[in-house]
Amino acid sequence: MPARSSETIDIAIIGAAHPHVEYVLSEIANRTDVRVVAIADHDPARRAELERRTMAPGYADPNTLLDAYPIQAAAVFTEFGLRAPIVAELLRRGIFAIADKPMAVTLAQLATIEDALAGRNLLTLLLEKRFYPVTLALRSVIESGELGDVVSISATGPHKLVPSRRPAWMFEPATYGGILADLTVHDIDLALWLTGYSSGTISGWISPTPAAGTTNFPALGRAILACDGGPQFAIEVDWIQPEASPRHGDYAMRMSGTKGRADVLFAENRLLVETATRPRREVDLPVGASPAGFVFDHLAHGKTLQIPASEALRATRIAILAQESAANGGKPMRWG
Repeated sequence: MPARSSETIDIAIIGAAHPHVEYVLSEIANRTDVRVVAIADHDPARRAELERRTMAPGYADPNTLLDAYPIQAAAVFTEFGLRAPIVAELLRRGIFAIADKPMAVTLAQLATIEDALAGRNLLTLLLEKRFYPVTLALRSVIESGELGDVVSISATGPHKLVPSRRPAWMFEPATYGGILADLTVHDIDLALWLTGYSSGTISGWISPTPAAGTTNFPALGRAILACDGGPQFAIEVDWIQPEASPRHGDYAMRMSGTKGRADVLFAENRLLVETATRPRREVDLPVGASPAGFVFDHLAHGKTLQIPASEALRATRIAILAQESAANGGKPMRWG
């Protein structure tokens, strides 16, 4: 249950294998209603840095931390393939789990989380794309009816790899999981959050060409998200953003409807809309929100959890199914 507004929430941070840990560290640095009381990481160097940043005691084993501190929530940023058992243990103890994506990389891992969750709303996923100014503006355009009925969404998610700067665990299937299980989560979530569809199929394809500087790390993957009684959404993700590019990734999304079209240029923070009655224009953007603020607003002040457990599980499951589909020759997999 969310805490009363007068409470300070005691949380732990478990793992700092991915830079997304900064989402929580940055958020709590600007709040007085949440504090980190302990951290855990099996990697000594990462553990020492977390201790320095939080001024909280560190542990190598998460369970030792959990036995020692009566925390209300924990944020998990371990290697991808190690997250599910930790999330499940938090849930078994009744501790709110704040997961980075992907929270699981196999269907068996996801089932472990769902079993531990037991229908409670004690889980969320840090899906920062929902809170970008361009995304909030796009949602308003869709809700206004200006685009009409959605016919298609095409999303691209290029990422800069630079293998020499990546940790070794990223190139191991057991700890990474796969390109589709990882990189499609955000756009799968956005497509369904923006349109409201709740069932369909997912098909995946993974390029046999490895990313530059690697031997078997796929360069690119595609997923086709088909909605029952509705459109198909094409999601392409890759690790081939040019190294000389000034941006980590030129993420973009095009949404086409019966009355108009919207182009979201995430990297440039721009939304372009054109319709049957209005020429192309750039839409003014609202103020965005931080990636982790919503969960602490929920825990400390009882505000509605903007990314509930059901939606966190849904996006994760569909991304894993896309990975499974690719491993099975693109066989469509049911979701919903």
